Amino acid sequence: MPLSKSVLVTGSTGFVGQATASALEDAGWHVVRSSRLKPSDNQSNIIHLDLADPSTVIVLAKGTRYDAIVHIAAHVGWSDTDESAMYVTNVLSTGYLAHLAYTWNAHIVYASTAIVHGVATEVIDPETPIFLDNSYAKSKWLSEELLKDSNARNCILRMSGVFGHKGPTHLGLNRAIEMAIKGISPKQIGKGSALRNYIYVKDVASAIAYALEHGLNGTHLLAGHEELSVSEMLKKICEVLAPSISPIMQNGTEAKNQLIKPSLDLPKTRSFVESLIDIRESI
Repeated sequence: MPLSKSVLVTGSTGFVGQATASALEDAGWHVVRSSRLKPSDNQSNIIHLDLADPSTVIVLAKGTRYDAIVHIAAHVGWSDTDESAMYVTNVLSTGYLAHLAYTWNAHIVYASTAIVHGVATEVIDPETPIFLDNSYAKSKWLSEELLKDSNARNCILRMSGVFGHKGPTHLGLNRAIEMAIKGISPKQIGKGSALRNYIYVKDVASAIAYALEHGLNGTHLLAGHEELSVSEMLKKICEVLAPSISPIMQNGTEAKNQLIKPSLDLPKTRSFVESLIDIRESI
């Protein structure tokens, strides 16, 4: 990968964004990170970009062109009261980034979500219909449609839940990981038989780097290749991160399966235990 290849990464201070920026640098890209805070004069690899303020996106048209855009930043919300804010951040700003990508002949990789197929859908594959049952999913789907209509070279990654150290706590698996690191037994509700194939944050970063390096286009499902029950994952978290503890069982409503069939065009992900060992070695 020539060092002259430049990529703008939005959301680069976030959980997935930090891992992605590092993976792209390792792959030889010149990475420029965006920040909602205005950078100091000596931070040449950081630009000011607040997706809640589209004027900061429009300004990009007068500045440096990039060979690629990795668009990760988003307004995540699960309440209808968030809809207007999500529309500005997730839809309007994404639409203009897509326009810039087309103007620059840049490849844009967009981090979307598999829940555009429905939060309660138990198995998602490429043939699963769109089912927009919450405002966040609607905003991500609308932004996908803008990307497709922009004529920019684009790759849309509909991702499953992403786990790792210090990951977003709306995902119960991330809460369990942080509890185990602190020596606190994670809680298991019911039998924990529901199946999941969440993806490790570094595998997300590797997939994004792969998509850019191979010029991957179209819409792809991004998830882990290993299907495990919740109880299996909690046991493995304790075994790897805190062998002296074990999950605490609690009565409660049994969860349903949530499985996403990963795209064959993306690299195979590491196993859940391999991911946990990587977390253990990094803390």
